[in-house]
Amino acid sequence: MKLFLITAISILFFSCYAGEDKENDEFASNSIVVVDPILQSGMVLQQNAVFTITGIGTPSEKIRVKCSWEEESVDHITNVLDDCRWSVAVETPDASFAAQSIIVQGRSLLNFNNILIGEVWLCAGQSNMYWLLKDAQNAETEVANALYPNIRLLDMPRITADSLVDDINAEWKVCTPENAQWFSAVAYFFGRELNKELDIPIGLIASNWGNTGAEVWTERTLIMNDPELAAEALRKEATPHSDGSPHIAGSAYNAMIYPLRNLPVAGVIWYQGENNLDKPYLYPELLKTMVEGWRSDWQSDFPFYIAQICPYKREWDFLTNYANPAMRFMQAEASKQIDKSGIEVNDDIGEVNNIHPKNKQDVGLRLAWLALADSYGKEEFDEKKCPVYDTYEVQEDRIIVHFKYADSGLTTSDSNSPALFEICGSDHQFYPAEALVDGSSVVLSNSAVKNPVAARLGWSYTKTTNLIGVNGLPVSVFRTYNWEDESEEQ
Repeated sequence: MKLFLITAISILFFSCYAGEDKENDEFASNSIVVVDPILQSGMVLQQNAVFTITGIGTPSEKIRVKCSWEEESVDHITNVLDDCRWSVAVETPDASFAAQSIIVQGRSLLNFNNILIGEVWLCAGQSNMYWLLKDAQNAETEVANALYPNIRLLDMPRITADSLVDDINAEWKVCTPENAQWFSAVAYFFGRELNKELDIPIGLIASNWGNTGAEVWTERTLIMNDPELAAEALRKEATPHSDGSPHIAGSAYNAMIYPLRNLPVAGVIWYQGENNLDKPYLYPELLKTMVEGWRSDWQSDFPFYIAQICPYKREWDFLTNYANPAMRFMQAEASKQIDKSGIEVNDDIGEVNNIHPKNKQDVGLRLAWLALADSYGKEEFDEKKCPVYDTYEVQEDRIIVHFKYADSGLTTSDSNSPALFEICGSDHQFYPAEALVDGSSVVLSNSAVKNPVAARLGWSYTKTTNLIGVNGLPVSVFRTYNWEDESEEQ
């Protein structure tokens, strides 16, 4: 009965044609044909990748797979194993707008059609990644214009599991106003920009859940193998969330990330961090652990691009002083510690009284520009990276701070001197700094600090910086010291 239900659901869910094999060839099989939901009609497959199709059949019988982009003579034939499982790996071609099909055949035939070949991106995180297009800035116009037949959307259901899950209970949909309005706004704007600039199909997988920490998206054993990460995860697990969102390490990963591992992706965009503000200085190691786990699952060193959280007032009793700016800086640091990573900055579009700023257009665009520059080698987008802190040096009574991605120089958004820079001496007492822009560097001083030892920028919940690159993009907050902040903004 269970096998019958799986077969029926598979055929209905994927809108594929099932019928007796009418082909006049030598292939013959008495196997039932059930295909796992990783393969669907209407999907986008990653170009130039190996895609593994799996399913259920009759032991010792044969399953055949034929792909429309291959020569007619190419057959992928495999035997069903004793556990009723089978798998076939196929290679995808270059991106194309031509609709493709995959036929899976046993004693009957399933035809998965309207498949596009292009670039597939996983879009993950918490509520700001979840934030729907219908609720974004200028939503009425954006939704009405969201008609892109060559962009396809897969929205993972928000479920958890105590152990690893293989099945996907989600359906690929064409990007239409009706479908896009209920999809991640950041993911949509990211995909729309890639579609425009690359002129190829784009597949977007949304796997996100509000009020979640990075540990719930990470394989639990990886968390528990690190004493510091384990201690923090267990502390958080002791207090369930009132809204029912996941708080157990690995619980969202098991059901919302692991099932996707056989679907090749070009990369990941990530918008999360608010739920790890208690221990922001653990975040780079936590995020690196998560990314390494995902890359191991996919057996791919795919790029991982980070959206920096926005400035937001201190509304909760965090364990760490200056938790919000500290997290923003640690996100930038994480992007340096994770290979093939980068960060975009959102200080200029934040709303300090709203943890969900509605301007998701710029977030998606800036993430797309990172991908276009670093993943797709489009040099014109190298100038569209947000400047981030690089190094500093002390020269007598001054500190000189150097920034990456600011080769064209720095300026300010309001034509005033750079604001919210501070420096301190060995007493760790910070003073506002006079700041002078010098190309891609800023020279800091204060007459009260004769022998400066450290500097910081934007160390506030409620005040935002005015330092930007000549490209108009905001500079990330930073600090040059490693000691714990000894005071807290009032």
